[in-house]
Parts: sequence; C-alpha cells; structure tokens
Amino acid sequence: MKKSDVTYIVGCTFSAAVSIFYCCIIFFKITVPRYYPTLHEWKWVNQKGIPSQGWYGIQSFAYIAGGIVAIAVYLACKRAGSKEIELKPGAVKSTALATIAVVLVCMAYILFHEFHRWGTI
Repeated sequence: MKKSDVTYIVGCTFSAAVSIFYCCIIFFKITVPRYYPTLHEWKWVNQKGIPSQGWYGIQSFAYIAGGIVAIAVYLACKRAGSKEIELKPGAVKSTALATIAVVLVCMAYILFHEFHRWGTI
C-alpha cells in the first residue's frame, strides 16, 4: 500500500472517529472533565451555580479516542502494506463519501442536541 493511500485512509478514519466519539459523549451522557474558569480548576462533576466549560473535555475525549482509532488503523495498514495492496479509484471515492456522510450525520445530531438543549427548536 502506498504511503499516500495509508495517509488518506488514516485521515478519513480520524475524521469519522472524532465525529462519532463526540456524538457518543452526548448520546450516552459520558462524564468528561469540565473546566471552571472562575476557579481555574478541572472537575469531573458539574457544579450547579458555577459557570463551567464542558466543551474542552468533550473535544479532548473525542480527539484522543479518534487518535487511538487512527493509530490502530495506521498500524493495520502498515502491516497490510507489505502485501502490495493497491486502492482502486472506486474505493477512494467510497471512502470519501462514507467519511462525509458520517461527519454530516454527526454534525446534524450535534446541532439538534444543542438547539434542543437551549430551547431554540
């Protein structure tokens, strides 16, 4: 497998995985650390009455988990790389379309969640 093919596959995987993990945090209500700017502290609990920023924890979790998945895919591609595998143009197009579809569905869910949460829907 060519280096450019591996880079393309890993990039698509990373993009899709970050989007999926971000949605999983919201959907499954996974507890992530929150930053409290007035206290200059990170805490796992959501303290009522004190402004906090959960977005940093959500982003960190999604990017770290997406990075782990991307590394696993990279290692799998490198292992398969010794077998002169060539990506066909149809596979490249399908990978791109699948990645775009996953990201768009995840973005739609995130927007729905945020609009519903803030009462704008």
